[in-house]
Amino acid sequence: MSKKLLTLMLSLALMALAACGSSDSTNSDNGEGNGDDWPDTFIFGLLPTEDQEELTKRYEPMVEYLEEYLEIDVEIYNATNYTALIEAMSNGHIHGSSFGPFSYLLAHERANGEAFAIPVDVEDGSLDDAFYYAQMITLEEYGIDSLADVEGKSLAYADPASTSGHLFPKAMLINELGLTMDNVDEFPSDVVFSGSHEASLHSVLNGDVHVAGVCSSCIERVFERVDDHENFEQLKVFHQSEPIPGGPYVISGDLPQSFRDKVKEAFLEMKNSEKGMEFLEANGYLGGYFEVDHETYNVVQETADALDMSPEDLLN
Repeated sequence: MSKKLLTLMLSLALMALAACGSSDSTNSDNGEGNGDDWPDTFIFGLLPTEDQEELTKRYEPMVEYLEEYLEIDVEIYNATNYTALIEAMSNGHIHGSSFGPFSYLLAHERANGEAFAIPVDVEDGSLDDAFYYAQMITLEEYGIDSLADVEGKSLAYADPASTSGHLFPKAMLINELGLTMDNVDEFPSDVVFSGSHEASLHSVLNGDVHVAGVCSSCIERVFERVDDHENFEQLKVFHQSEPIPGGPYVISGDLPQSFRDKVKEAFLEMKNSEKGMEFLEANGYLGGYFEVDHETYNVVQETADALDMSPEDLLN
């Protein structure tokens, strides 16, 4: 064999190898199809908030939809609590899950979790429908128009673990009045926990307390049950938080970017699928999913910082 012919054959072989390498790289990077670095099975974590068998059955349409969309197997992983979910994501035992706003912060910190989508329960809704507010309410007759006016007045929170009925209202007092965790509960004349947002609403209407911290959407749902109360027309919101995002769907940031993008795309497109809609309707997510990211939860992080909440506190 001549030297020229051998050189030509080697050149052609190298070009063919380069072309193959380029093709494989494109497939893995752009998320088209199943990249070589994708997991063989997408494992999604759930909290058993109800009977485990019923919950798993309710999520079957989501599993079927994702398997078709991602072209890989999908499994459900049942955990006992958020701590177990975070540990499972940190160890690579699950790839995705849903979290509450505060537990997401811990999943982000400890398991490199990334918020990517949020469900909306309003048909033909928008991302705005995934947010709510912490509100401070009172009656007109008390002459309370600002947070500063809460000084020396009685104040009701819903529950110690309530995001909008305790944590956010307390953080508003700290951030906007320059109070601290050491003296914030001494600013009102008295602080009580009513047990629920509706109970706090009744406490204000009945004159048991001057002020209450409540969830905007929670009390709006019960207005029709109290609109005949003699003080209902006096009820007013005198302060409101920034919009609070609901709990996000989260994926491990340790997974390939192409896979993370494909999973996000699958959830955002779910309402366009018959099988996807079966899942959404069964879970009350009539508006489907909308995109969020970590910055969406800055307001939650700021609240945790104001309350000097430790990682353990975030889950309690």
